[in-house]
Amino acid sequence: MERYNYAYSLLIKVRLDEAEAAFQEFISAHGDDDLAGNAQYWLGETFYARNKLSEAARTFLTGIQRYPDSGKAPDTMLKLGITLGKLGQKEEACAAFLEMTKLFPNLRVQVKKRLQREMKSGGCG
Repeated sequence: MERYNYAYSLLIKVRLDEAEAAFQEFISAHGDDDLAGNAQYWLGETFYARNKLSEAARTFLTGIQRYPDSGKAPDTMLKLGITLGKLGQKEEACAAFLEMTKLFPNLRVQVKKRLQREMKSGGCG
């Protein structure tokens, strides 16, 4: 918990390289912790914020695969779709969004609105 909070504090301070290392360390040491899915999401965000989109996409995908029941899983899948879209992988992005609607039918309003916006702007059917 302390390591997670430390990593998150670095993220808030926009010390992204340090946050990346701290989240990776947390996941390595505490991969089975309840916060590991959150840490995986925020690790992906450190890459996304630095425009390292391929690394971000891989990290978000790993988060979905390793932590499908995490409270951050819907956010992780949404960000995976957004990242794929930015990488020019429209079909994959739309597939991620569609899968998200199936896996997470009861999304928080904020996440649902963002998903709908991203699907519309991405031209997903």
